[in-house]
Amino acid sequence: MKVLHMISGGDKGGAKTSVFALLLALSEEIDITVACFTEGVFYQEVLEMPVKSVLFKQKFRNDLSVIGRLKKYVRQGAFDIIHAHGARANFISMMLKPFVAVPVITTVHSDYKLDFTDSIFKRVFYTGLNSIALRTLDYYIGVSEEFRRMLIGRGFDESRVFSVYNAIDFKREINFCEKEEFLRRFNIDAQGKTLVGIIGRFDYVKGHDVFLRGAAEVLKKRDDFLFLMAGEGTEEPALRKLADSLGISKNVIFTGFVNDIFSFINAIDINVCASRSESFPFMLLEGTLLKKPTVSTEVGGIPELIKNGETGFLVPSGDFEGLAEKIIFYAENPETSASHGENLFLYAKANFSKESLQAKSIEIYNEVLRKEKAANRVFDIMLSGYYGYANSGDDALLDAVIKSLRKEREGLSILVLSRNPQETMRDYGVFSIHRLNFFRVRRYMKKTRLIVYGGGSHMQDNTSTRSLVYYTFLIHLAKFMGMRVMLYGNGIGPLSKARNVEKARRALNACDYISLRDPESFDFIKQIGVENPNVALSIDPVFSLEPQEISLAEIGMDFDTESGGCFIISLRPWQHNEPNFIEKMAEVINYASEKYSLTPILIPLQMMDVAILRETAKRLTCAHILHTRVYDYKTIMAIISRAEFAICMRLHALIYAVGVGLPIIGLVYDPKVANFISYMNETAQVSTSAPNVSALKTMIDEIKQNPAAAKEKIAAERERLRKLSDHDAKVAVGLLE
Repeated sequence: MKVLHMISGGDKGGAKTSVFALLLALSEEIDITVACFTEGVFYQEVLEMPVKSVLFKQKFRNDLSVIGRLKKYVRQGAFDIIHAHGARANFISMMLKPFVAVPVITTVHSDYKLDFTDSIFKRVFYTGLNSIALRTLDYYIGVSEEFRRMLIGRGFDESRVFSVYNAIDFKREINFCEKEEFLRRFNIDAQGKTLVGIIGRFDYVKGHDVFLRGAAEVLKKRDDFLFLMAGEGTEEPALRKLADSLGISKNVIFTGFVNDIFSFINAIDINVCASRSESFPFMLLEGTLLKKPTVSTEVGGIPELIKNGETGFLVPSGDFEGLAEKIIFYAENPETSASHGENLFLYAKANFSKESLQAKSIEIYNEVLRKEKAANRVFDIMLSGYYGYANSGDDALLDAVIKSLRKEREGLSILVLSRNPQETMRDYGVFSIHRLNFFRVRRYMKKTRLIVYGGGSHMQDNTSTRSLVYYTFLIHLAKFMGMRVMLYGNGIGPLSKARNVEKARRALNACDYISLRDPESFDFIKQIGVENPNVALSIDPVFSLEPQEISLAEIGMDFDTESGGCFIISLRPWQHNEPNFIEKMAEVINYASEKYSLTPILIPLQMMDVAILRETAKRLTCAHILHTRVYDYKTIMAIISRAEFAICMRLHALIYAVGVGLPIIGLVYDPKVANFISYMNETAQVSTSAPNVSALKTMIDEIKQNPAAAKEKIAAERERLRKLSDHDAKVAVGLLE
């Protein structure tokens, strides 16, 4: 196995030490090379290590001229894996990925959102670039389980996130000077004093201000303490000023950056970490080698090493008073102090040794290579849509398309572009990648024969031009990669800008087959000059879904709905809703409830719907049920099936209602809603920009005057449209031939 590690070359402190430990551990078992981009501290020291190294010197931070040389080096070196460390290496890896067929792993050594806090420019520019770069890479290693959970919580694919704790070589020889010699270096008189130390760059996230406030609390009770601060950084002037304002300057020593860190650790009596955020700080591991009693804030992966009251003390982040209390306790209880230091050493040796780091890292490398080998296959269909956004309608679309395709041909291999690949893979039993990771999308397009736009309104600029650009770009990229393209039950329009009309026209003409969910979309593409001959009228794929029997007692449906007794309300916020829209809807709901003894059920299809439903509910004088959770489409359809009719803004709420044979009244905020109502041969609709209360009441009366006839008419239309939905799956499978 050959692995190329990439790091800026200027790293120092804990980051440098942790990567050195990893390189030394791995070099004993596999072929590794480390590539640097500056001739900084890290690069100078790695030259003295028994590890192969190479310099691709950048003229400035974003100098991309190194990409060409790197590409050649990786290809000629036949590396199996690229392993990046830090923001610069992540960015370079992102730029390199399209040119090399090698999986890229990155180790997340710290919270990448907090890495650049010393200037606004760096915080905005470098943090932004690093966040983008991370999303394009393949696999991730957090240096603690807490960091692994953090990455997953931010949407990284759980199956591609690992954790490996920093480790240290307990067999290594430690070189340090005597305590007295170190103290003489800084003219420190420590006679009769307890020395408390903190190590780390002077950055807000490291909590040095918390350390100083804790020191002030200690010195209020005892004056026989000295507080040593090893490090440097832009926060130093502010920290010196804080020490002055607290009146503790004579008891605080700023040592600056210390090269021989073990001499510092040997000199202090108590080791402290006051960070606001951490991964798994190496300075605590270094402290274990000298058995130093340790007080730390309870952040990141630190509790995996510091077991409160056993191997040290933990206090909440920012708790300087708690910090002071534990420091004094150690000073006044030397036996406990020594015991905790010994326990810390033994626990770290058993759990965070070089051997454990080596074994776990190689295990991850093997797992990555296994995954890459398993994923290196041809897919039949790539599905694209607004998937992974916790939107009930689009989730139903995805499920409907997958089921229809696999009903037509068993065993189809399907890849889905999703905002949340982990969730999509879990819920639908398909392979999934992030929809914005264009490097991976392009890579998998090489291995896929057909891309299907499964439902939805992609060719429109009513919400924004960004989505139109995304979907048209994918069509052209797919055709460039030799794929066939099908729009499967899509809606088209509106398109208000001339340049967007041209974008849509070019993309639609490039498609191999287009099925449209309503006649208006069919007419619209002809109006804008689409000349593609392979266009057919179809219906929304969700029509193929069947309602399922689900118990609703647990979600508040605790009244008898089997014989009717309720109706459905689906609303959404919209910029063009009439200012009194909510008041008018409340009036209509109260009318239907009071006249026909019905309970209104207000149900959201997206989280953004909850606010408008709450405001509507506040104005109701009748008993009602307000759901504030977005259920899966199966539950929503089960709820709707208990009702007598539905008044809906959301298109898929209307489709769900028709799917269970329910009469509908459409609240038109977008042409697609009006188009659907017309396609169903229905007339019950009003505009949300000028809702006619009287007309809505009349529509409700007409349904209630002959409910059986209303349901029968809907059922007939539903069966007509389901046959169209089945045809789309046949076309898609046919395009694979």
